Amino acid sequence: MANFQHKTEDKLIILYVLNKIKTGLSREQLAYIIVQNLQMRYIDIQVDIDELIGEDLIHDESADAKLLITPDGTEMVKQLGDRVPEFTREMLSAFIKNNKSKIFKETRTDATYEEVSPDDYQVTLSLIENNINLMRLTVSCPDKAQALALCDHWKRYTQEIYASVMQSLIESK
Repeated sequence: MANFQHKTEDKLIILYVLNKIKTGLSREQLAYIIVQNLQMRYIDIQVDIDELIGEDLIHDESADAKLLITPDGTEMVKQLGDRVPEFTREMLSAFIKNNKSKIFKETRTDATYEEVSPDDYQVTLSLIENNINLMRLTVSCPDKAQALALCDHWKRYTQEIYASVMQSLIESK
């Protein structure tokens, strides 16, 4: 039961932050705010976001990868927001106010492909933050369909792929 209450509070925290910032946030920006202030793991935040999207409390604005709170999500914050401790709400509000420039730093994903030969396509995938290349992958594919699928998958799941690769590289086995 305690785990359920903890997970509910974590989801309410995500909704609270999105409700404070009306313009929406990327997954990365949302995780940054929460990780800087609370003891929540990045991967848990991503799982909670996916669940909130599935529950129609958050809308994933695919065009610019922004997460927006839905009217149902706003209503939930109004009704249950007091379940998030007041000091947590105050801490998050102060952090958002004092760190807007860090929160809204520019993050961009690029995915391009080039035909090297009829049976070889070079796909380049990159994640760029404030003009700094965080990750750049170059992959060879046998056909255009696979190259397009790779580009599409990268654009849709950049943050998850980045987190997974980083975790795999950092973990000792």
